Amino acid sequence: MPAAKNVKLELVSFDLDGTIVRGHTLDYANIPEKLHRKITEYDELFFGGRLEYEEMLQVELSLFRGMKVDGIAPKVENLPLVRDLHTTIQRLRNAGTRALILTDNPSFAAEPLRKFGFQDIIASEVETLNGAFTGRMRLLTNKLIGLREYCKRQGIELTSCAHVGDWKNDIVVFRAVGLSVAFNPSETSVSKAATYTVKSDSLLDVYRVLEPNLPTS
Repeated sequence: MPAAKNVKLELVSFDLDGTIVRGHTLDYANIPEKLHRKITEYDELFFGGRLEYEEMLQVELSLFRGMKVDGIAPKVENLPLVRDLHTTIQRLRNAGTRALILTDNPSFAAEPLRKFGFQDIIASEVETLNGAFTGRMRLLTNKLIGLREYCKRQGIELTSCAHVGDWKNDIVVFRAVGLSVAFNPSETSVSKAATYTVKSDSLLDVYRVLEPNLPTS
C-alpha cells in the first residue's frame, strides 16, 4: 500500500485494551475475585451511560489502595494478546522506529509487556509508598496530552508519529499524528478518523501498512 503522507516515522504508539490485549487488561490483574466483580460492575455502569469515563477510571483504580504493586500486575502468559506482537515490535525497532504503549490503564498493568520490546509506556499513574498503592493517582484520560509531553521530552514531532488503536479515545491522537491505524475498530467513527483501517488477528498487518513510512524503507 502506498504511503499516505511523505513522513518517516520516528515513533509508533499502541493502545492497550482492544489493540494489544483482546479485552480489558485489568481483568487479568492478580486481585481477589470480589475486586474483579467490582471492576466488571463499574465497566457495565460506564458502558450503560451511568458513569462518566474519568469517574470509572478513578473508582476502579482506587480499588487497589493498600495492595502491593508487584503482586497484582497481570502475568503476560495469562493475557489474550494479539498475534505476532513480538515480531511486529522487533521489526519496527529494527527499522529505526521507537515503539511504545499509550494507554489510560495504570502503568503497572502495561509494564509486563515490555518484554516484547516496547521502549516506553505512557499511562495513568497510581502513587505507591513502600511498594503499595496509596490511592492517589494521575489519570491519563486524554492520550494526546501524554504523547505530546513525551514527544517534547524526546525531541520528536507529532507528525513523525503513528498511533494504533481501536476506540473513540484514540481519535484525538489520530487527528494529531502523521499516520494512524484503526485496528479492529469498535465504532465507525474510529475508522473514519484514521489514515488506515486494518481488520486482522495479526499485528503484522499493521506493520505492513506502516512499512513504507519507516526510516529504513
